[in-house]
Amino acid sequence: MNILDMLLIAFMNLWRRKLRAFLTVLGMVIGTASIVVMVSLGIGINESFRENYERAGSLTTINVNSYRMIETKEKDSGKVIGGRAEEVVLNDKSVQAFKRLSGVVAVMPMYETWGSVKSGQYITDLSILGVDLEAAEAFGFNLAEGRMARPNTGTNYEVVFGSWTLKGFYNPKTGKQALDAEGNSRITLEHSRFQLTFDWSNIYGDQGGMILPEGETIAKGKYYKLNAVGVLSEEGNNNSYYSLMDVNAIKRLAKENKQFIGIDTSKYSQIWVKCADIDDVLAVQEQIIEMGYGAYSLQDALKAAQESSKQLQMLLGAIGGVALLVAAIGIMNTMMMSIYERTREIGIIKVLGCRMSNIAGLFLTEAAYIGFFGGALGLALSYTLSFILNRFLLGNVGLSSVIPLYLSLGALTFSVFVALISGMYPAMRAMRLSALAAIRAE
Repeated sequence: MNILDMLLIAFMNLWRRKLRAFLTVLGMVIGTASIVVMVSLGIGINESFRENYERAGSLTTINVNSYRMIETKEKDSGKVIGGRAEEVVLNDKSVQAFKRLSGVVAVMPMYETWGSVKSGQYITDLSILGVDLEAAEAFGFNLAEGRMARPNTGTNYEVVFGSWTLKGFYNPKTGKQALDAEGNSRITLEHSRFQLTFDWSNIYGDQGGMILPEGETIAKGKYYKLNAVGVLSEEGNNNSYYSLMDVNAIKRLAKENKQFIGIDTSKYSQIWVKCADIDDVLAVQEQIIEMGYGAYSLQDALKAAQESSKQLQMLLGAIGGVALLVAAIGIMNTMMMSIYERTREIGIIKVLGCRMSNIAGLFLTEAAYIGFFGGALGLALSYTLSFILNRFLLGNVGLSSVIPLYLSLGALTFSVFVALISGMYPAMRAMRLSALAAIRAE
């Protein structure tokens, strides 16, 4: 008996009892669909985690802070019972050390400060990042309009406004925003002039400058001409509310406004490190921590979320697996009934010289047919249910059912595998039947 004969005979045996075969296949359909849909929900949750963290910032960026956490442990047991923060210095040596790490493509030191901007009768406050402007694009600072600011030369201070800065201008006397009837800002890059100051009294009309404890006063802070050349896009970067200036410009302004800007220009506020690939992040982060710095990335939170998601996927898959287990029992029952009904037929083909392996192969082929058709139809049902869930239910809560190719192929293969395992015992039983006893059977 060749393979084609075995395939044809196995199919005809199932076809002779179409209703029973259909019900058995239906069990596999329900079992396969249950597992696929349940696991797809877990994968969808995982994808949702990933998308949310990507919106919150780049998954290939590491933030190096000006402090690190030192764990406090019990003397006897060594158990961690707490921790304390220890300041670390971030300077140009740190920048060069990070650039030398394998997998790093860009390093951006920065100062973080604030300022106030005046344009005619309107004002607004700025959160300013002094950064290496040549590296800004690599860290996801994309432009909605205009161009990126250039490194500072002389007193020409260029700035890229945050995504909402222009709409944030308002008249301090009336409290009204500088918006037209359509909600667009009257303040524009092309037609407006800007002045920057770090002295709030220049903006809000306080009498005098800062007052020292001894009662002495400090002169009012200066105004600086500010050349606004661009506006950040808010897409793909949760830091788009910051305005960007050259790091050396902020260093110079901080020295001139020590009484208003509390920045120590000998060290950076923080340093961002960009990795070439998402798989490099945790390894590079670990190296930075071993160098004595404090570092974190969104990968930390994503990894924890994915661990929770993985456990949820296993739970959902186990729930779906119950239906597949029931289907497997149904296959075994069908195959056993087939043996009882075809006992005489089995005895005859044994007497005619059919090999034992062919008899076992015949029953295993029937089981494989059930697994294959059940798996294929189960996948079709899974895609249908996934579409319905995404269209009418899950989309409203920000979740989705995702069925990747590997899940489809894995489910089909697993269905056939389960069917073969279920058909193994009936096939062995058919092989062990006595030929003479089988022929005498009614």
